[in-house]
Amino acid sequence: MVTSVFLKACPNCGGPLEDYRALAGLPCSKCLPGDISPFKNLSIDEKIRLIYNILVHENKLKGYWNLYYYHQLSQEIIDYFKKITGNEPWSLQKLWLRRLVESSSFSMSAPTGMGKTTTIIVYSTYLQNSNKNVLYIVPTKSLMQQICEKMEKIGDKTSCGKVGSGISIVTVNYINRNFEEIKEYRPDFVAVDDADAIVKSGKTVDRLVTLMGIPQEVYEDAIKLVKLKRLLAIEEKRDEIETKIAEIESRISKYYGTASQLVVASATLRPKGIKQKALKYITGFDVSTAQIYARNIIDAFTSSSVVDIVNKLGSGGLILVSKEYGKDKIKEVNESLKELGFKTAIALSGRKFLEKFSSGEIDIIIGSASYYGVAVRGIDEPKRLKYVIFYGVPKSRVRLSQAIYNPYTLLKISKLFNVNIDDNLILSLSPSEAQLIKLAFLKSQKLTGKLGEIQKILEGKIDEIKSALKAVSNEVISDTFLIRKIGKEFYIEYPDAITYLQGSGRSSRLLNGGLTLGLAITIIDDFKLYEMLKRKLQYMIYNFNPTNFDSLDIVKVKNEIERSRNDKNEELHISTGLMIVESPTKARTIAKMFGAPARRNIAGVPIYETVIVDGNNVHILDIVATKGHVADLTTENIGYYGVEIRNEDKYPYYSPLYKCMNCKRVFSQEIDKCPYCGSTLISSSMSTINAIRKIAMEVEKVYIATDPDVEGEKIAFDVAANISAYNPNIYRVKYHEVTKKGILEALANPMNIDLNLVKSQIVRRIEDRWVGFELSKLLQIKFSNRNFGAGRVQTPVLGWITKRTEEYRKNMCYVASIKLGNYTYKVFLDNKNVKIDKVIVKKMEDKDDIILPLPPYTTDSLLIDAYNLYKLPAERVMKIAQELFESGLITYHRTDSIHVSNKGIEIAKEYLDKKGLIKSFIPRSWGNEGTHEAIRPTRPIDAEELKKEIEDNPQAYFIKFTWAHFAIYDMIFKRFLASQMKEAIGKYTKYQIKVLDNVSEITVLTSIKGGFSDVLKPRIYEIPEGEIQVNPIITKGSKVRLYTYAEVIKEMKDKNIGRPSTYAKIIQTLMRHGYIVESKKKYALIATKKGINVYNYLNSKFSSLVSESTTAELLEKMDMIAGGKLNADNVLTEILGQIKSLVTSLNSEQQI
Repeated sequence: MVTSVFLKACPNCGGPLEDYRALAGLPCSKCLPGDISPFKNLSIDEKIRLIYNILVHENKLKGYWNLYYYHQLSQEIIDYFKKITGNEPWSLQKLWLRRLVESSSFSMSAPTGMGKTTTIIVYSTYLQNSNKNVLYIVPTKSLMQQICEKMEKIGDKTSCGKVGSGISIVTVNYINRNFEEIKEYRPDFVAVDDADAIVKSGKTVDRLVTLMGIPQEVYEDAIKLVKLKRLLAIEEKRDEIETKIAEIESRISKYYGTASQLVVASATLRPKGIKQKALKYITGFDVSTAQIYARNIIDAFTSSSVVDIVNKLGSGGLILVSKEYGKDKIKEVNESLKELGFKTAIALSGRKFLEKFSSGEIDIIIGSASYYGVAVRGIDEPKRLKYVIFYGVPKSRVRLSQAIYNPYTLLKISKLFNVNIDDNLILSLSPSEAQLIKLAFLKSQKLTGKLGEIQKILEGKIDEIKSALKAVSNEVISDTFLIRKIGKEFYIEYPDAITYLQGSGRSSRLLNGGLTLGLAITIIDDFKLYEMLKRKLQYMIYNFNPTNFDSLDIVKVKNEIERSRNDKNEELHISTGLMIVESPTKARTIAKMFGAPARRNIAGVPIYETVIVDGNNVHILDIVATKGHVADLTTENIGYYGVEIRNEDKYPYYSPLYKCMNCKRVFSQEIDKCPYCGSTLISSSMSTINAIRKIAMEVEKVYIATDPDVEGEKIAFDVAANISAYNPNIYRVKYHEVTKKGILEALANPMNIDLNLVKSQIVRRIEDRWVGFELSKLLQIKFSNRNFGAGRVQTPVLGWITKRTEEYRKNMCYVASIKLGNYTYKVFLDNKNVKIDKVIVKKMEDKDDIILPLPPYTTDSLLIDAYNLYKLPAERVMKIAQELFESGLITYHRTDSIHVSNKGIEIAKEYLDKKGLIKSFIPRSWGNEGTHEAIRPTRPIDAEELKKEIEDNPQAYFIKFTWAHFAIYDMIFKRFLASQMKEAIGKYTKYQIKVLDNVSEITVLTSIKGGFSDVLKPRIYEIPEGEIQVNPIITKGSKVRLYTYAEVIKEMKDKNIGRPSTYAKIIQTLMRHGYIVESKKKYALIATKKGINVYNYLNSKFSSLVSESTTAELLEKMDMIAGGKLNADNVLTEILGQIKSLVTSLNSEQQI
């Protein structure tokens, strides 16, 4: 039997915890000895209560008190809610109540009508009963009156419109006007109904900070922190800044929990000012709530007049006038509608117009189509607002003379005027770096360092564009924007898709258990811009396909709109959950897919909160990243290299991971100093585990969404073992692409952790530790050097490279490289001084042949081609592929499957149709469906379209793109696309080549046409015929070629050594030990003297342990364990016997 033991995991004593107890949500066997079966069928509340009572009775209660107390407190506030309201709180309200009663500060992310106000009122009266002060800040007097009336029904100390004892309900204006009188007031709890007024004003933030009792020096530190983090994004010397940041964060952390509790119920704006951003470092969350992009809207277009449209649709409309028309057009539209008898109002900053609209006093609201305007963001009237009219395509217009200083914009403009700028120069800039360059241009400042060099290059390009503009009389059009001359000025105009989404979304809100039906009509004033808008929205919204308004059955549409507001829809299912992923990039990508997420921070661990609306299911999801593994076999002196063996049973001990903040090395032993550099700045994965435990207690379900492979399964197992005591509702979810569809399908199909996969990983890790540590110890003794190391899988690979290096050296000669057109012909010479001045080339025959496309990439074929084409090492390619996967651009990249799903086939079809190549489309699934799919793109956009997307929205992705990212994506995209196309017709030509007395024949591809070659052309050779004068380059070389990265990976694949996830690591490990090096000119892998000595020693003493056949056989056994066909314990017993036998034999013979 194999039982994992997790150090520091017991929820009571913090000591070692056996996996079967961990997964059952119980303390360790020392704290709670005996049979665990009586706890199996208990609810979480019953289990916690019973365990608590036993621990108290046995006088063993320690940390379990915190878990028990949290549950008691949570139940107390939930019972209080029931008592006050007479209703059971919804799952979302329970989540808020749990956070509130624990004194957490946070933002309430949820659609309107989810009970935010009721929850705050109940909690306020709960605090009032404990003689605590509450400050409830609202945006308007009318809302203040409504809340006061509700509060007074259940609370006896309510100060309405002023600050007093108990509960005080006031407006933001009241605080600003009366601050001097109330600045000494210190509430225990501050609730902000609408934080937009605070987010807009730095002075209001100053006042809020004072009222919350935040010391001025802490506030100033937080402001410094914002400035330093901005610098960190652009400075090349980061060490000094990072040290200052760490010092300030340490000072601020000492004040956590001392200020007032702050909760924000609504905030549509993102904090932009320094003071507003500083608040998050003190409170632990961004003062903003998640924004939802779910919609149920009929999108339409027309050339009709606004008056005609309103006449047909009647009351309940919002008209958004494109910004460039200005206030005069808003007034003109307003007057036109009034003349027809409609009651209208212009959307201003106040709320009175909205109250009148809500009550039916107003028919139509008219405002500006501005993203930050109150008409676009501030209206939430599900019953009254039924349609939105865009007067003119929503667009942004910026003076070209200013816009050109933005590097991303400059790159887009340069392509219109054939001004050559290296794409990678711009696209590799972070948004912060681009902003700094822009500001430097605007302020006529000169930057230094890398950014200074880029600024100098761009300065010359700007001059070229300005010269080219002199020839433009009217406009210049690109795919995504246009440049237009208005008067003497040039302007850049582009469609504003986000404003369209936000504005049209006002007509479709959650009501009666579902999304109301809305209608959005665009009055087209510029067909070119409308086409651009349409293309952009088709990328952003699934199935966006606007229809002509004049073809709609208006009566039918109006009836459906009314029905969605009056009928009871299917019951809405609201759930709260925690999704756990490995990487912060993946966490941010998933959170951003469904709208703008809210962000908070628990002990340095970032959490993203998003709202996912999927039909009548609403998921409130917190997303957190583990940053990889959270535990590993300990290096403490336990058992045999971290594994205790008791009566043939194996007990691997897993320690939290520790990371040195100085040298960034990771180790699995709790020590005061880094074993590598001696630094005392050490972080632990327990910080992440504790944050996850805290969130797990708040939510209904925990979804572990780590990568869909063996390593991902082990991370899921380790996380589950560490948090099951805090929430037993744990599910494994898997997806092969980080897309909306992939995530929604994963949530809809939760599963259990695959324990067979976990056992396979445990065996692999233990075997790696036992063999690696034992062989490394013997090597260190043999060669008297602690830097020697070895492993079972690396040794055969080292053997291949060693043997090839030796063969290379035995066959040294001179190599003449002769250029024949674009083909290089090599001749091996014994004498360097042989003269070659001519070559005779004779064409023998041409042969046409059908060339079939290759299947899409698997991990090994991707690594091989990336190396052959770009000389990119495997480790870098895997890192890039990981980033592309986590950004939602490609499917999972650790795969040996070539299968393509129906979704993948549809992507190829859509792209080929778009490019006019649909006649070449041949759908191929490439084999049966398995666990994984081939590596393919997730959207029908090629590398150039991806570049344009990033040019248009530099913050669309959370990774820093380099030329290599685009190159790898381009490879994946074209190979996949080719796999779904017809075969090509190729011509192969056979040549006879005579050099001196040496005659040989070669056959090369000399032309190709049709089919997949339209997107992916193999290399075509052009070789001249006849007697050719040549001037060969003669170098020292060998008749035997050294291995390249690509060839070693192919060997590993063919001989079943390693797995897709380990190919890169194996080569990197050999390099790190100094056993192999890569030649700088030819990028070949060469075994060093050290590597040769190590391999020869291991092969002579441990051939049965590290041979190619033994290694491949062991990997097959691990696959069998993963498939449930082999017992993990038996395999470990066998491995242990092999190691002990060889080492004992070696020691007895004193042959080390």
